[in-house]
Amino acid sequence: MAPLVLSAFFFMFLEYAHGINVAAFNIQHFGDTKVNEVGRDIVRVLAHYDIVLIQEVRDVDHSSLNMLKDLLGSTVWDYVSSDPVGRTTYKEQYVFFYKKAVVKILGQFQYDDSARDVFEREPFAVDIQYNSPTRGKNVNVVLLGIHTQPEKAFVELEALPTAMTAAKSHFPNAAGVIAMGDFNADCNYVSDAQKASLTIFSQHARYRSLIPDTADTTTSTNTNCAYDRIVIEGNSDIVADSARVYRYDTDLGIAFDRTAEISDHYPVDFKLH
Repeated sequence: MAPLVLSAFFFMFLEYAHGINVAAFNIQHFGDTKVNEVGRDIVRVLAHYDIVLIQEVRDVDHSSLNMLKDLLGSTVWDYVSSDPVGRTTYKEQYVFFYKKAVVKILGQFQYDDSARDVFEREPFAVDIQYNSPTRGKNVNVVLLGIHTQPEKAFVELEALPTAMTAAKSHFPNAAGVIAMGDFNADCNYVSDAQKASLTIFSQHARYRSLIPDTADTTTSTNTNCAYDRIVIEGNSDIVADSARVYRYDTDLGIAFDRTAEISDHYPVDFKLH
């Protein structure tokens, strides 16, 4: 094998020997205008990840999604989108952008909430496969996106375990389910007492919440709220750590006004080993 090819494989091994980087990012009012105005800054943020859930997408014809894909590099990146979901004319899509050489999308699942109609935007999940150096094998895990209606956040989060179980049943070969996204799980929407009563945030051995109540996932200087969360339900094949709120403005040197143009949320991220 030629030295340049061997070198490329070596550096690829070094890059992914630690596992993969996963994020959930509520990009406020994501559409054509957003990509045209701050698309290149969004790319600088997404470039840190191997797969990222984007919420608040309003793009029925996928024009902004395809623009973002081109900015990221269409030979490297691809995406999977839900249908628009929501009870009114205002609807959003859940979108997973991922690096094709690192993550395989094995299937997708839209939770059917028609019987109870608890969720404003029914959770959307993908079954992914990645190489786990820690486990020494490929691991399948379900990533489930959720963006709750703020005023109904507590009720929706009560029902989240049911949606996670449905996703796991749909993908029985997966090691488990990781729910992620804008839970609106703090401040005026979900009280401390309510959080203490939620199964996903309790000391229940079945669930592990990675983002603490003390985190601030908002970009505004007027709020300090842990809206965005990551919750794991699964077996020992899911090895996740390094969860954080990614302050990309500080890391990338983006001014406050520009940060506010990108979103009112920071991404929450973690590593799968």
